[in-house]
Amino acid sequence: MRVSSADILSGPVNQTLRRMTGPMVIGILCTMLFSTVDTYFISRLGTTELAAISFTFPVTFSMLNLVIGLGIALSITVGKAIGQGRVNKAARITTMSLALTIMATLCLAFVGRRTIDLLFGALGADPTTLGFIHDYLDVWFVFVVLLAIPMLCNSAIRATGDTKWPSILMIIAGVVNVVLDPILIFGFGPVPAMGIAGAAWATVGAWVFASTAALYLLIFRERLLVFSVPTAEEVWSIWRQLLVLAGPICLANMLGPLASGVLTAMVARFGQGAVAAFGVGVRVEAFSLVVAFAITAALSPYVAQNLGAGQNERARHAVRNSVRFILIFQLALYALQFVAAPLIVSWFSDDPDVVPVAIMYMRIMPLGVVSYATVIVLNTAFNAYQRSTTTLALTLLRLCVFILPLSWLGARYMNLTGLFWGAVLGGFLGLIAAQASYQRLITSSP
Repeated sequence: MRVSSADILSGPVNQTLRRMTGPMVIGILCTMLFSTVDTYFISRLGTTELAAISFTFPVTFSMLNLVIGLGIALSITVGKAIGQGRVNKAARITTMSLALTIMATLCLAFVGRRTIDLLFGALGADPTTLGFIHDYLDVWFVFVVLLAIPMLCNSAIRATGDTKWPSILMIIAGVVNVVLDPILIFGFGPVPAMGIAGAAWATVGAWVFASTAALYLLIFRERLLVFSVPTAEEVWSIWRQLLVLAGPICLANMLGPLASGVLTAMVARFGQGAVAAFGVGVRVEAFSLVVAFAITAALSPYVAQNLGAGQNERARHAVRNSVRFILIFQLALYALQFVAAPLIVSWFSDDPDVVPVAIMYMRIMPLGVVSYATVIVLNTAFNAYQRSTTTLALTLLRLCVFILPLSWLGARYMNLTGLFWGAVLGGFLGLIAAQASYQRLITSSP
């Protein structure tokens, strides 16, 4: 059953959050299959191809996080408008936000496609690996706007309290990707083997479905898109409101992949096998954050609607319980990953240069996910309180002051083991700073 605005504003806090989070867990799990399934099938092609897809993570994640940032801002502003009972305003915000995101994505894709050699050469990709990177990204950049459309549409739909239909779309898109991946990568019948480019085309196929279905729901079911021509003043007013909130969120979200790029460059000093192992670890790490992402996807509209309705204590209650739950859950998941590391790594590679490094990663770095998962829940609260600049400041502190310097020091004195432990320590220092900032926020808010 759909969660209504009335449930969000007056229903039991924990029960409502569970009903909103449950569908998102399944939906995000299937979305994660995009990258995990790609990695699995590409690993069958060889270590060089696996290293190539690992090099692309910082760029593809940067674009993804840009869209996520705009989606978060959209969900918060639409949620507050709905909480205030202003549904028509919510529709106009959604329409203008979608237009802005499409334009921004197209511009960045144009620049990204023309700077592949410069960027990945600087990251340490050799000429052979660079060729495979081109095979993947030349397709990915052309169609990435089809990723932006369903993500923004789903953010608007979730702002109403409906997490069921966005999750259904994510599930079906994930299935489409799983089906197309082996066919296009290895070939089947009249379909020629495309190699690493086939993974990109499979993702495009899933995006086409998701974009079409999401737009249909937004237009005909939610009626959150309007087609009247707005005035320039209205467009600028909505864009300014969105960008003031989204700008710091986007920058904060993009800092993570950029930091991952720096870490990739550090790891590249230890060989292509280490880069491939790092890529496997990053994919699995993202997979382990499914529940945390689902909680934040539900928590964002929940907190926004309650703040819009002036019910601050309900918002605080939701954040407090979410933080407590995610800490316990991620610690339990870390223990499971520590034990199962050899089995998990065996699904992706049997290369002797890759396996031991990937196992070491799986037994150290997921401990840092415990702190990161908690931080993103706290960041959701900062964003909903219109304090996205705090999110940005804390992200800079966490990555640039704690994680990257400590990883560099660890690599210098303890090689890869030290690099990984430095990143984990930096993550926990970032969590301490985030928790202290949140306490100050709720103490100073009415």
